[in-house]
Amino acid sequence: MRIPLSWLRELVDVQLTPEQLADALTLRGLEVRGVERWGSAWNKMVVGELLEVGPHPRADRLQLTKVRIGKDEVLEVVCGARNIAAGQRVPVALIGALMPDGRTIERAEKMGVASEGMLCSGAELDATDDGDGILILDAKAPLGTPLSDYLGEDVIDVDVKPNRGDLLSILGLAREVAAITGAPVNYHARSITESGEKVSDGLSLSVDDAGLAPRVVLRVVDGVKVGAAPDAVQMRLKAAGLRSISNVVDATNYIMLELGKPTHAFDRRAVGAKIHVRLAKRDETLETLDHVSRTLDGSDLVIADERGALALAGVMGGASSEVGDQTNSVIIESAVFAPTSIRRSAQRHSLRSEASHRFERGQELDLAPVAAEQVAALMSAWAGGSVRAGSLDSDPKAIGTLRALPFRPARVRSLIGVEIPSQKQASLLASIGIQCSDVTAASPVQVTRTRTVNAEKGSLLLANVPAWRRDIEFEADIAEEVARLYGYDQIPPTLPGRDLPGYRPQPTTLRDL
Repeated sequence: MRIPLSWLRELVDVQLTPEQLADALTLRGLEVRGVERWGSAWNKMVVGELLEVGPHPRADRLQLTKVRIGKDEVLEVVCGARNIAAGQRVPVALIGALMPDGRTIERAEKMGVASEGMLCSGAELDATDDGDGILILDAKAPLGTPLSDYLGEDVIDVDVKPNRGDLLSILGLAREVAAITGAPVNYHARSITESGEKVSDGLSLSVDDAGLAPRVVLRVVDGVKVGAAPDAVQMRLKAAGLRSISNVVDATNYIMLELGKPTHAFDRRAVGAKIHVRLAKRDETLETLDHVSRTLDGSDLVIADERGALALAGVMGGASSEVGDQTNSVIIESAVFAPTSIRRSAQRHSLRSEASHRFERGQELDLAPVAAEQVAALMSAWAGGSVRAGSLDSDPKAIGTLRALPFRPARVRSLIGVEIPSQKQASLLASIGIQCSDVTAASPVQVTRTRTVNAEKGSLLLANVPAWRRDIEFEADIAEEVARLYGYDQIPPTLPGRDLPGYRPQPTTLRDL
């Protein structure tokens, strides 16, 4: 999971350097693969200001520009883009700059006029997919600043283990950082303005098996204009390891990275009036977004309409309902699927995706409506759509609940080998959202699968584990959390505290071979 630090800082205050943060996460039990500066390859590229833009005397398709790159330094650059104007700030590749495609910028004559550099598009920088015009920077971009400093991004790459699906999001890592720094997590949900037309007008939803799809939420955004996402969004997605596709699809990917909740966008024109979540019919076929025709079986969960399968649930959408340039209305599907079902389909079809990677590790029921609303908000902002009123929700009462897990602080101390007071254990757990309380019970309390203990005063605490921590199930898991939050570097290495039984060495017989 690639984490752009500017995105992380929007959710939690981080004063540490990238390297310090990587070290702190490592000492808390996370595996950090590395720290990099996305955009560091932009050598000899700076922020420039267009002073003049005029016609080329010998070529109608070219323009002559004067670009200021410093207080007293002005370059003459020939450019073919038509979206530039005096006063704009743009990226400028200087003589000697090595471009991402391998070209080296040299002083050159273009139709008899010398060009002392190059104005760059987002595609030429490998920062966005837009190659039709020059990348226009913010009007306040500091003149002469190296482009790697202005547009570059510090990225931490975390190797998320299968049991920590909660870390496959910016929000999840923000919780971990908050436990390190003590700063609160502040996720500000985007607000939406709904139109008068309802989602339920001309659309229905049914789910055959709530065990396979505990919650499915649909929202609709009308009047969208599919095009490129804002440049800043494209660059953030690219820094996080995803390519930009369109403003509509990018909205789903953005929220998937931010909240860890995959969603899918269907072209409303290609979908019938009845959305049906069901198992595939025997030998039913579906052409997925990678344009491979797949034969389904009765174990594959699909999103379908009256005519047939539209998507392989939790894995990949279908080509027939893909969002394209002509799409003007979108159905947003945000669901929670059984992890085993998604894993089985992904394996059977040899089809892994960012979505299946997250679904296989489990999803929070509460996030289904939240993610649908946030995707709708971004589509409305980026594609100019209007959000229909309300939603279709297969089970609005399906919400995540706290899991009550009793544990013995004395046992935690024994497992870790450090005398950590009970209250300290409770405060460490509270830093990651696990609130603890005293247990008082007249009858014995089960603390492991095979053991019950009497709840004497102070001998037991009750950990209320939030829904996103699906990996915490037993007393030993609590001990592991306490140990890593306390800091593995703070735990002194010690020899076992009790005698080990001796043994008689096995006799060794030598043979003359």
